[in-house]
Amino acid sequence: MAAKGFDDEVDLLVIGAGAGGMTTALTGAIHGLSVLLCEKTAQVGGTTATSGGTAWVPGNAPSRQAGVPDSAQDAAAFLHHVVGNRGAEATRAAFLASGAEAIADLERHSEVHFAAAAAHPDYLDGPGAAYGGRALGPVEFDGRRLGADFDRVRPPRDVFMGLGGMMVGRAELGALLNPLAGIGQLSTALRILLRYARDRLRHRRGTRLLMGNALVARLFYSLRQRKVPIWFDSPLTDLIREGAAVTGAVIATPQGPRRIRARKGVVLATGGIGHSPSLRAALFPPQIAAFSQAPTGNTGDGISLAIARAGAALDDGGDSAGLWMPCSVLARKRGDPAIWPHILLDRAKPGLIAVGRDGRRFVDESLSYHEFCMGMIRAGLSEAWLVVD
Repeated sequence: MAAKGFDDEVDLLVIGAGAGGMTTALTGAIHGLSVLLCEKTAQVGGTTATSGGTAWVPGNAPSRQAGVPDSAQDAAAFLHHVVGNRGAEATRAAFLASGAEAIADLERHSEVHFAAAAAHPDYLDGPGAAYGGRALGPVEFDGRRLGADFDRVRPPRDVFMGLGGMMVGRAELGALLNPLAGIGQLSTALRILLRYARDRLRHRRGTRLLMGNALVARLFYSLRQRKVPIWFDSPLTDLIREGAAVTGAVIATPQGPRRIRARKGVVLATGGIGHSPSLRAALFPPQIAAFSQAPTGNTGDGISLAIARAGAALDDGGDSAGLWMPCSVLARKRGDPAIWPHILLDRAKPGLIAVGRDGRRFVDESLSYHEFCMGMIRAGLSEAWLVVD
């Protein structure tokens, strides 16, 4: 029975069904808590569903299994070299101490499984940098296992899917681009294409899920197995406080507002500010384009409410308020733009230079997507040109 003045009561209330929120809800359920997960939109996944889904976790067990062992101590040296004393050092230490065990806990008690990449270098060099092992990719997942819930998984961005809905792994691109190069490549291409053809007889897109979509689907499937309730189309509208403590929240459900009491905690996992005009204006450099790779539901609701109602504040210890990607934008006949992020496949390779309007280079083109854009920001650029041979 809920406490007086509340409609429902649980141990743990989680707002937002991206990877962070679903992992929190799943961990709570694994450890015996009653959990309620509320999602603003009609689908799970958030930004993770459209991403590579890679988790950077030093000292993890899959890295040892893959023959590329790593240690949290090396990672600590690397982070100290890269970040120095900037940011919350206690939080960083807690992450390094608990990250590997968190992965192991998920793998022991759920359908969330990872594989370590033997070759996935850290984006910057320095003491403690790793060539492989730290980057964990989610294991492929068969979306058919979700049944009718498959449509609840947010699809990848359409520019990243082939033939209108087919996901392809990084290692498979060569086979699809050049299937006649050998029997192995032809076999790989046929296997992928035939599976996709069968899927489209019954589904709006392929059910062979990879990268971020696989991670989201694995978390969602594990929550369903543990019968964790998920309220869709149910955004957060207010936080409830008792003295200095946040003890619940008001959720706008399709059936009307519900006041939820949380005995042990409320976790805000509501995503970033990519589609919040006010927070973008306050935190982003003025030349940043209005586009965002994040889902349109990421309007900073949790951040705004935490600041206004719970005394929260934003940490300014990072180098930037955004994770930047250089993107090309193509106007499409149907009205919405096609946004292609230049992450790995083209920009960092030989035969390309990037220049500003004055024709001058402004950055090392082989840097990570974020560092490339930080070079643009430092140069005061809002746009650049990629010149290729």
